[in-house]
Amino acid sequence: MAQAPPTRRHIIRTTLSPTPALALLLAALTLGPLSACDGDDQRRDPADSHSDWDGTPVTVDPTCSSVRLTQYWSTAWGWCEFPSDRSFLPAFARAGLTLAISEPWNGGSYEGDPGEACGECWEISTSFATEVVMVHDLCPIEGNPLCAGAHFHFDLTPEAASALQGGHNDAATARRVPCPVTGDVHAALLDWNQWGYLRLSFMNHRIAIRAAEARAEPDGTWIPLERSGGAWHLPQGPAHSAGEGLRFRLTSAQGQVVTGARVLPFQTVAPGRDNVVTADLGLQFDDLEPPTQGTCPFVPDGRVFGDHWGGIDQVRWTPLLWSGAEMGETDQGCHAGDTCLRVQLAQWSGFHLYLRQAFPGTTFTTLRLWARSETPGTELSLAPSYEGERCEEQLITLDTQWQAFSYDVAAGCAGFPLLTSVTLQNRSAAATLFLDEIAFSPD
Repeated sequence: MAQAPPTRRHIIRTTLSPTPALALLLAALTLGPLSACDGDDQRRDPADSHSDWDGTPVTVDPTCSSVRLTQYWSTAWGWCEFPSDRSFLPAFARAGLTLAISEPWNGGSYEGDPGEACGECWEISTSFATEVVMVHDLCPIEGNPLCAGAHFHFDLTPEAASALQGGHNDAATARRVPCPVTGDVHAALLDWNQWGYLRLSFMNHRIAIRAAEARAEPDGTWIPLERSGGAWHLPQGPAHSAGEGLRFRLTSAQGQVVTGARVLPFQTVAPGRDNVVTADLGLQFDDLEPPTQGTCPFVPDGRVFGDHWGGIDQVRWTPLLWSGAEMGETDQGCHAGDTCLRVQLAQWSGFHLYLRQAFPGTTFTTLRLWARSETPGTELSLAPSYEGERCEEQLITLDTQWQAFSYDVAAGCAGFPLLTSVTLQNRSAAATLFLDEIAFSPD
């Protein structure tokens, strides 16, 4: 009897090209090689099992959800065990727009058993593009902290990352969509012997598959297939002497049951991916849900700092301090909420408040913040920036009382296609100052 596929190594890559000014921060943020193992076989409920850094339960709304993106080096075969290069698959899948889904969501958006996500399609949106991408692989929990469930997570192929201009450990939005397939569901016949053992995977299905059955024609009874990682198998099915071949019956995650119009003649399939046969089953699912309405746009988190740093887990705004600068959170004397930033600056020292995910300079029109200093008359220069290159600087003068300041991003950053930071520099004598409610806004 054939064995399940061996454990694979899975490496998450963060492929930023930092400027020297950012090297220290990125050295702390960038993840090294991470080893993989097979996923467990327990059904998971993301809403109950996983929480963000502050304890908030992580839930996924299949109509529009926040998702974090990384990139890995993929192949035409993944944990789901179907070849992504077959001519009957949608063009985007053949072009490599596939992903490895993080293990806690391996049951797919309909919350089925592990493996149901295989072949499911998601429409992913970044600041730069929107693409439909197919689940083809698994990003396992063990050895992969980003795939452990603190945030909904996709690991993209290089082709998908390039198309979306994302995948560098950044944020996006995603919604489940019916796969835009044509033709029928196919089976990739991974192993099949004359005594009745069968291992296969299903591909080109419009809706995720909940259950699968097979029977020998013409007189056999329906036998349930068992999930085997990303594939399915019959440990002991009909021997080749049982009849003409096998017919399949599939149940979608929406509950539709469809019987194949085609019989697969009994045959011996040589093990090994180079010899895999793909066969048309003569069936396809309908999408039984109402058509998807509206859009699921992505806008980066413009809240730089409120009570906490803005952004999703592992993609948060972060301070980059220059020599002569110290910064910490305090709960004393803040403008609003529970905490604010206490900053000590030598003259000419400063800092960047940095988001590792660049966003278009036209995303926001205004930057606002509240500030005060222990020394009246402290003068700072304020400007959004991109990798250390500042927009037009605006001078602000702090008093000992909290004051609101605003910066016209649309005017001051004209000519900056991308932004990553808020930069402040002290132009006065050494001072201790406080900052709160720092945020970009579209108005």
